Amino acid sequence: MTEHEDGTGWRSAQMADLRSVIERLIRRRTLLRADPPLPTVLVTGEQAVAAVDRLAEPFETAVPYARVMDGAHESVLDLVSSLAGDEDHTGKAETDRGRLGKPVGGSLLPPPRFPLAQFVLWARARPEGRVPDPHSHTDYQLYKKRLKDWRRGMAGGGGDDVKTSADFLARAATTWVPVGTLAVWWAGGAADLVGVIPWLLGLLVALGGTLAQGTMSIRGSLFTGWFSSEPTLARRRFERLPQYALRLAAAPDDAIEELLVHALMQDLHEAYKKWIVPWPSWGRGQYCLLVLQITDPDGVNARFLRLMEEITKKTGLFAPMLVLAAVPHGVPPAQAAPKPLRDLEEAVAQWRNMARLGVPELRLTVEATAVPAQPQDDPSPPRRRRAMAYWTVMALLVIVPLSLVYAIQLDRNEHCGGLPWVERVEDECVGVVNAERSTPETLFEGDVKELVKRIDRNNAYAIGSGRYISLVLFGEFSIKKTAEDDTRLAAAVSELAAVEEYQRTVTSTPRLHVLIANAGDNFDHGRRAARLIIDMAEQDKRVMGVVGLPRSVAGIGEAIRELHLAKIPMVSSTATADQFGYISNPGLPGQPGEPSPYYFQVGPTNVRQAAFGARFARRTLLKGVSNPTAVIVEDRSQGDVYTLNLADDFEAALTEEKADVQRISYTVQQGGISSAAGKACALAPDVLVYAGRASEFRAFLTAVEGNACGAVKVIAGDDVVKVVTDHGDEIANTKQAEVYYLALAHRALWPRSSATSFVSKLQDKGHPTASDDNLILTYDAADVVYRAANAAYQAAGMAGGEGDVQLPSRGDILYRLARTSGNAAWAGSGGVVSFDLTERHTPIDKAIAIMKVERSEWGYTRLVKRCGRLDTNEPPSKDPLCTDLPNK
Repeated sequence: MTEHEDGTGWRSAQMADLRSVIERLIRRRTLLRADPPLPTVLVTGEQAVAAVDRLAEPFETAVPYARVMDGAHESVLDLVSSLAGDEDHTGKAETDRGRLGKPVGGSLLPPPRFPLAQFVLWARARPEGRVPDPHSHTDYQLYKKRLKDWRRGMAGGGGDDVKTSADFLARAATTWVPVGTLAVWWAGGAADLVGVIPWLLGLLVALGGTLAQGTMSIRGSLFTGWFSSEPTLARRRFERLPQYALRLAAAPDDAIEELLVHALMQDLHEAYKKWIVPWPSWGRGQYCLLVLQITDPDGVNARFLRLMEEITKKTGLFAPMLVLAAVPHGVPPAQAAPKPLRDLEEAVAQWRNMARLGVPELRLTVEATAVPAQPQDDPSPPRRRRAMAYWTVMALLVIVPLSLVYAIQLDRNEHCGGLPWVERVEDECVGVVNAERSTPETLFEGDVKELVKRIDRNNAYAIGSGRYISLVLFGEFSIKKTAEDDTRLAAAVSELAAVEEYQRTVTSTPRLHVLIANAGDNFDHGRRAARLIIDMAEQDKRVMGVVGLPRSVAGIGEAIRELHLAKIPMVSSTATADQFGYISNPGLPGQPGEPSPYYFQVGPTNVRQAAFGARFARRTLLKGVSNPTAVIVEDRSQGDVYTLNLADDFEAALTEEKADVQRISYTVQQGGISSAAGKACALAPDVLVYAGRASEFRAFLTAVEGNACGAVKVIAGDDVVKVVTDHGDEIANTKQAEVYYLALAHRALWPRSSATSFVSKLQDKGHPTASDDNLILTYDAADVVYRAANAAYQAAGMAGGEGDVQLPSRGDILYRLARTSGNAAWAGSGGVVSFDLTERHTPIDKAIAIMKVERSEWGYTRLVKRCGRLDTNEPPSKDPLCTDLPNK
């Protein structure tokens, strides 16, 4: 006989079908669908108990599960304690407590927690075995102490309490770690918090929020607010929790039982509720399963079931728990007794409320005439897919925000605190540091920092006016290390001081907004800074041009090429190399290229400087010397265009003046200035020409003195002006060398009676320690661009333009800069500003001076000879030293 023939196969299939029915009931719907009401399945018949056990058996280890035999508990309190009670806080769990709160092996989720039910059970415990007086102060103090001890036990009483605490803290962390990362993001973008401060703030928010929420969860404070809305024994407004617990301890048993069952159902609801914050309820894929045996219709189990049904009818609260009840002797009544006729109004109100809440008939009655066959399948395993998805999301909520903020913070660090047009290159912040907000205070130090802060304050006024144009100051403001006579920092400070002074004096419309572009130490990152300026200018049409570009070094040359390609007007202050601003043609290597039509300079060229110096040396210092000899000491440092070009120009000019010229070279990187001075002295020249940088000048003079050169004339290039300002007394008192230098601009060039307003301030001891050439020529560079912008702005206004329509374009600026010549020339603080009408745009007849280092009204600088006009009304000089002095 086959399995099917004896009926066992059919019964096994039948059991599989029944199992799938129960499995579908306890399986949660998909994530976005609401949880449905679950039925109370009442199984009648002689085999009801065995049938229910057989139906529930596959799920005993797969879901939160409890089995309650009729008569096993003396009261509803004991029954609920068996379902949801906690430990006794000695570390030893009572086996008949909290069966629905036991961990489910393999579920990957913490079990449901029952803080509300456990609070009611605790309050009802009555430790002294008497009913306390709710109005007794002594009993209040007793319950206050009991509550404190109970909470302390909940937080760390051992056993499952520690696991519960860890669970609540983990839940809080999945909320507050992402919030903390948002705090990091906010702090990093709201202010200059480039370093650890955003992370400290984020850590404080994450830890503070986690500890606060976790503590409130462990203590129950996060949930006990529910008691205020409970209809049976509501917690009064402003009632302290110990007082409420005392009142519960003295309440009637019926009311407490209803409250306790309601609390149990609410705890289950919270365990499956779709919280707005990360919570294990999102990951629960199966509902709880409760197996009841009801043989006594008036017993504890029957009353518990009725209370659940009545609470659902009153409140519309459905417990996410499937109840399988074995009722072999018939279905118990839905309520303990019919309401008397006099309570008809109350009964009608309850019915209407139930209808309003949409409470369906929860009871589902079936009859078991035989015991289902034992299933051959393995017990149903916990459904993990939803739990795994939950933990994946939880991990992402922690890992992704932290990773994102870490990446953002790296980006902020790369952009020096989130500055959009700045990049961190090694330990320098390169680019426009104040494009969208004031410069972070951590970027610069000392005088640079203070002057940038002043410029930013002036910028606020300009922006507030609503009508302004922007000018970029291109310089080196993050100088890493300066030698004793390194004038780079002094030059940078002087450039900032000049622009700040000019910006502050602009009171007409449009106002002047100054952007600070840092190209790094020694302009090593000039190309990158220029590209960042270009990126910014593409989005900000108020950017009219770039000024500064003060030195003839490779980094600035690269920047000029980038700005040329972007067609942004440039005005250099003190870069003097002859072919600086030329754009090479890649197809013609070795050729200087063509001059950029966008590049202008307000300082005289090296060829003009060298020609003037050579004429002065030959025709004044060596006037009576036949066959004069000159030695040029030059700096051959790589990347410095200025020194080699100046030496070449001096050699050509001195040769033209019929002097015998020799050259001695050294490099800053390798030293050798003392050796170079010794070699120069050994040649016994009539004049020494110093074509190096300022940082080596004093060492050069010291070496000249030490090598017994005898009485010798020294002429230095313009770079040494700041060294003379700082050490003029020492240089003036050298015994053998008579020292002269060429000045591109100086306050001493102007008679007091005709000085410009800016120079007058300088002559009245303004900026006493500044580098005059950087100070004055940067002032003129800013002035020439603003004049062009202002003229274009006013012309647009006269034509009827308003607002942004009136704003000049960079093409307008270029046009007006190129026309600054002839009758359009004007007197700047460094002399007449007039550009060559060719694309070279070199200054025409630019003022340049020979200064002698000796005591004078201006410290240790005395004007010896000046060529070039200071004012447009001044006629061209007829002095042979100045006649036909080249401009380029």
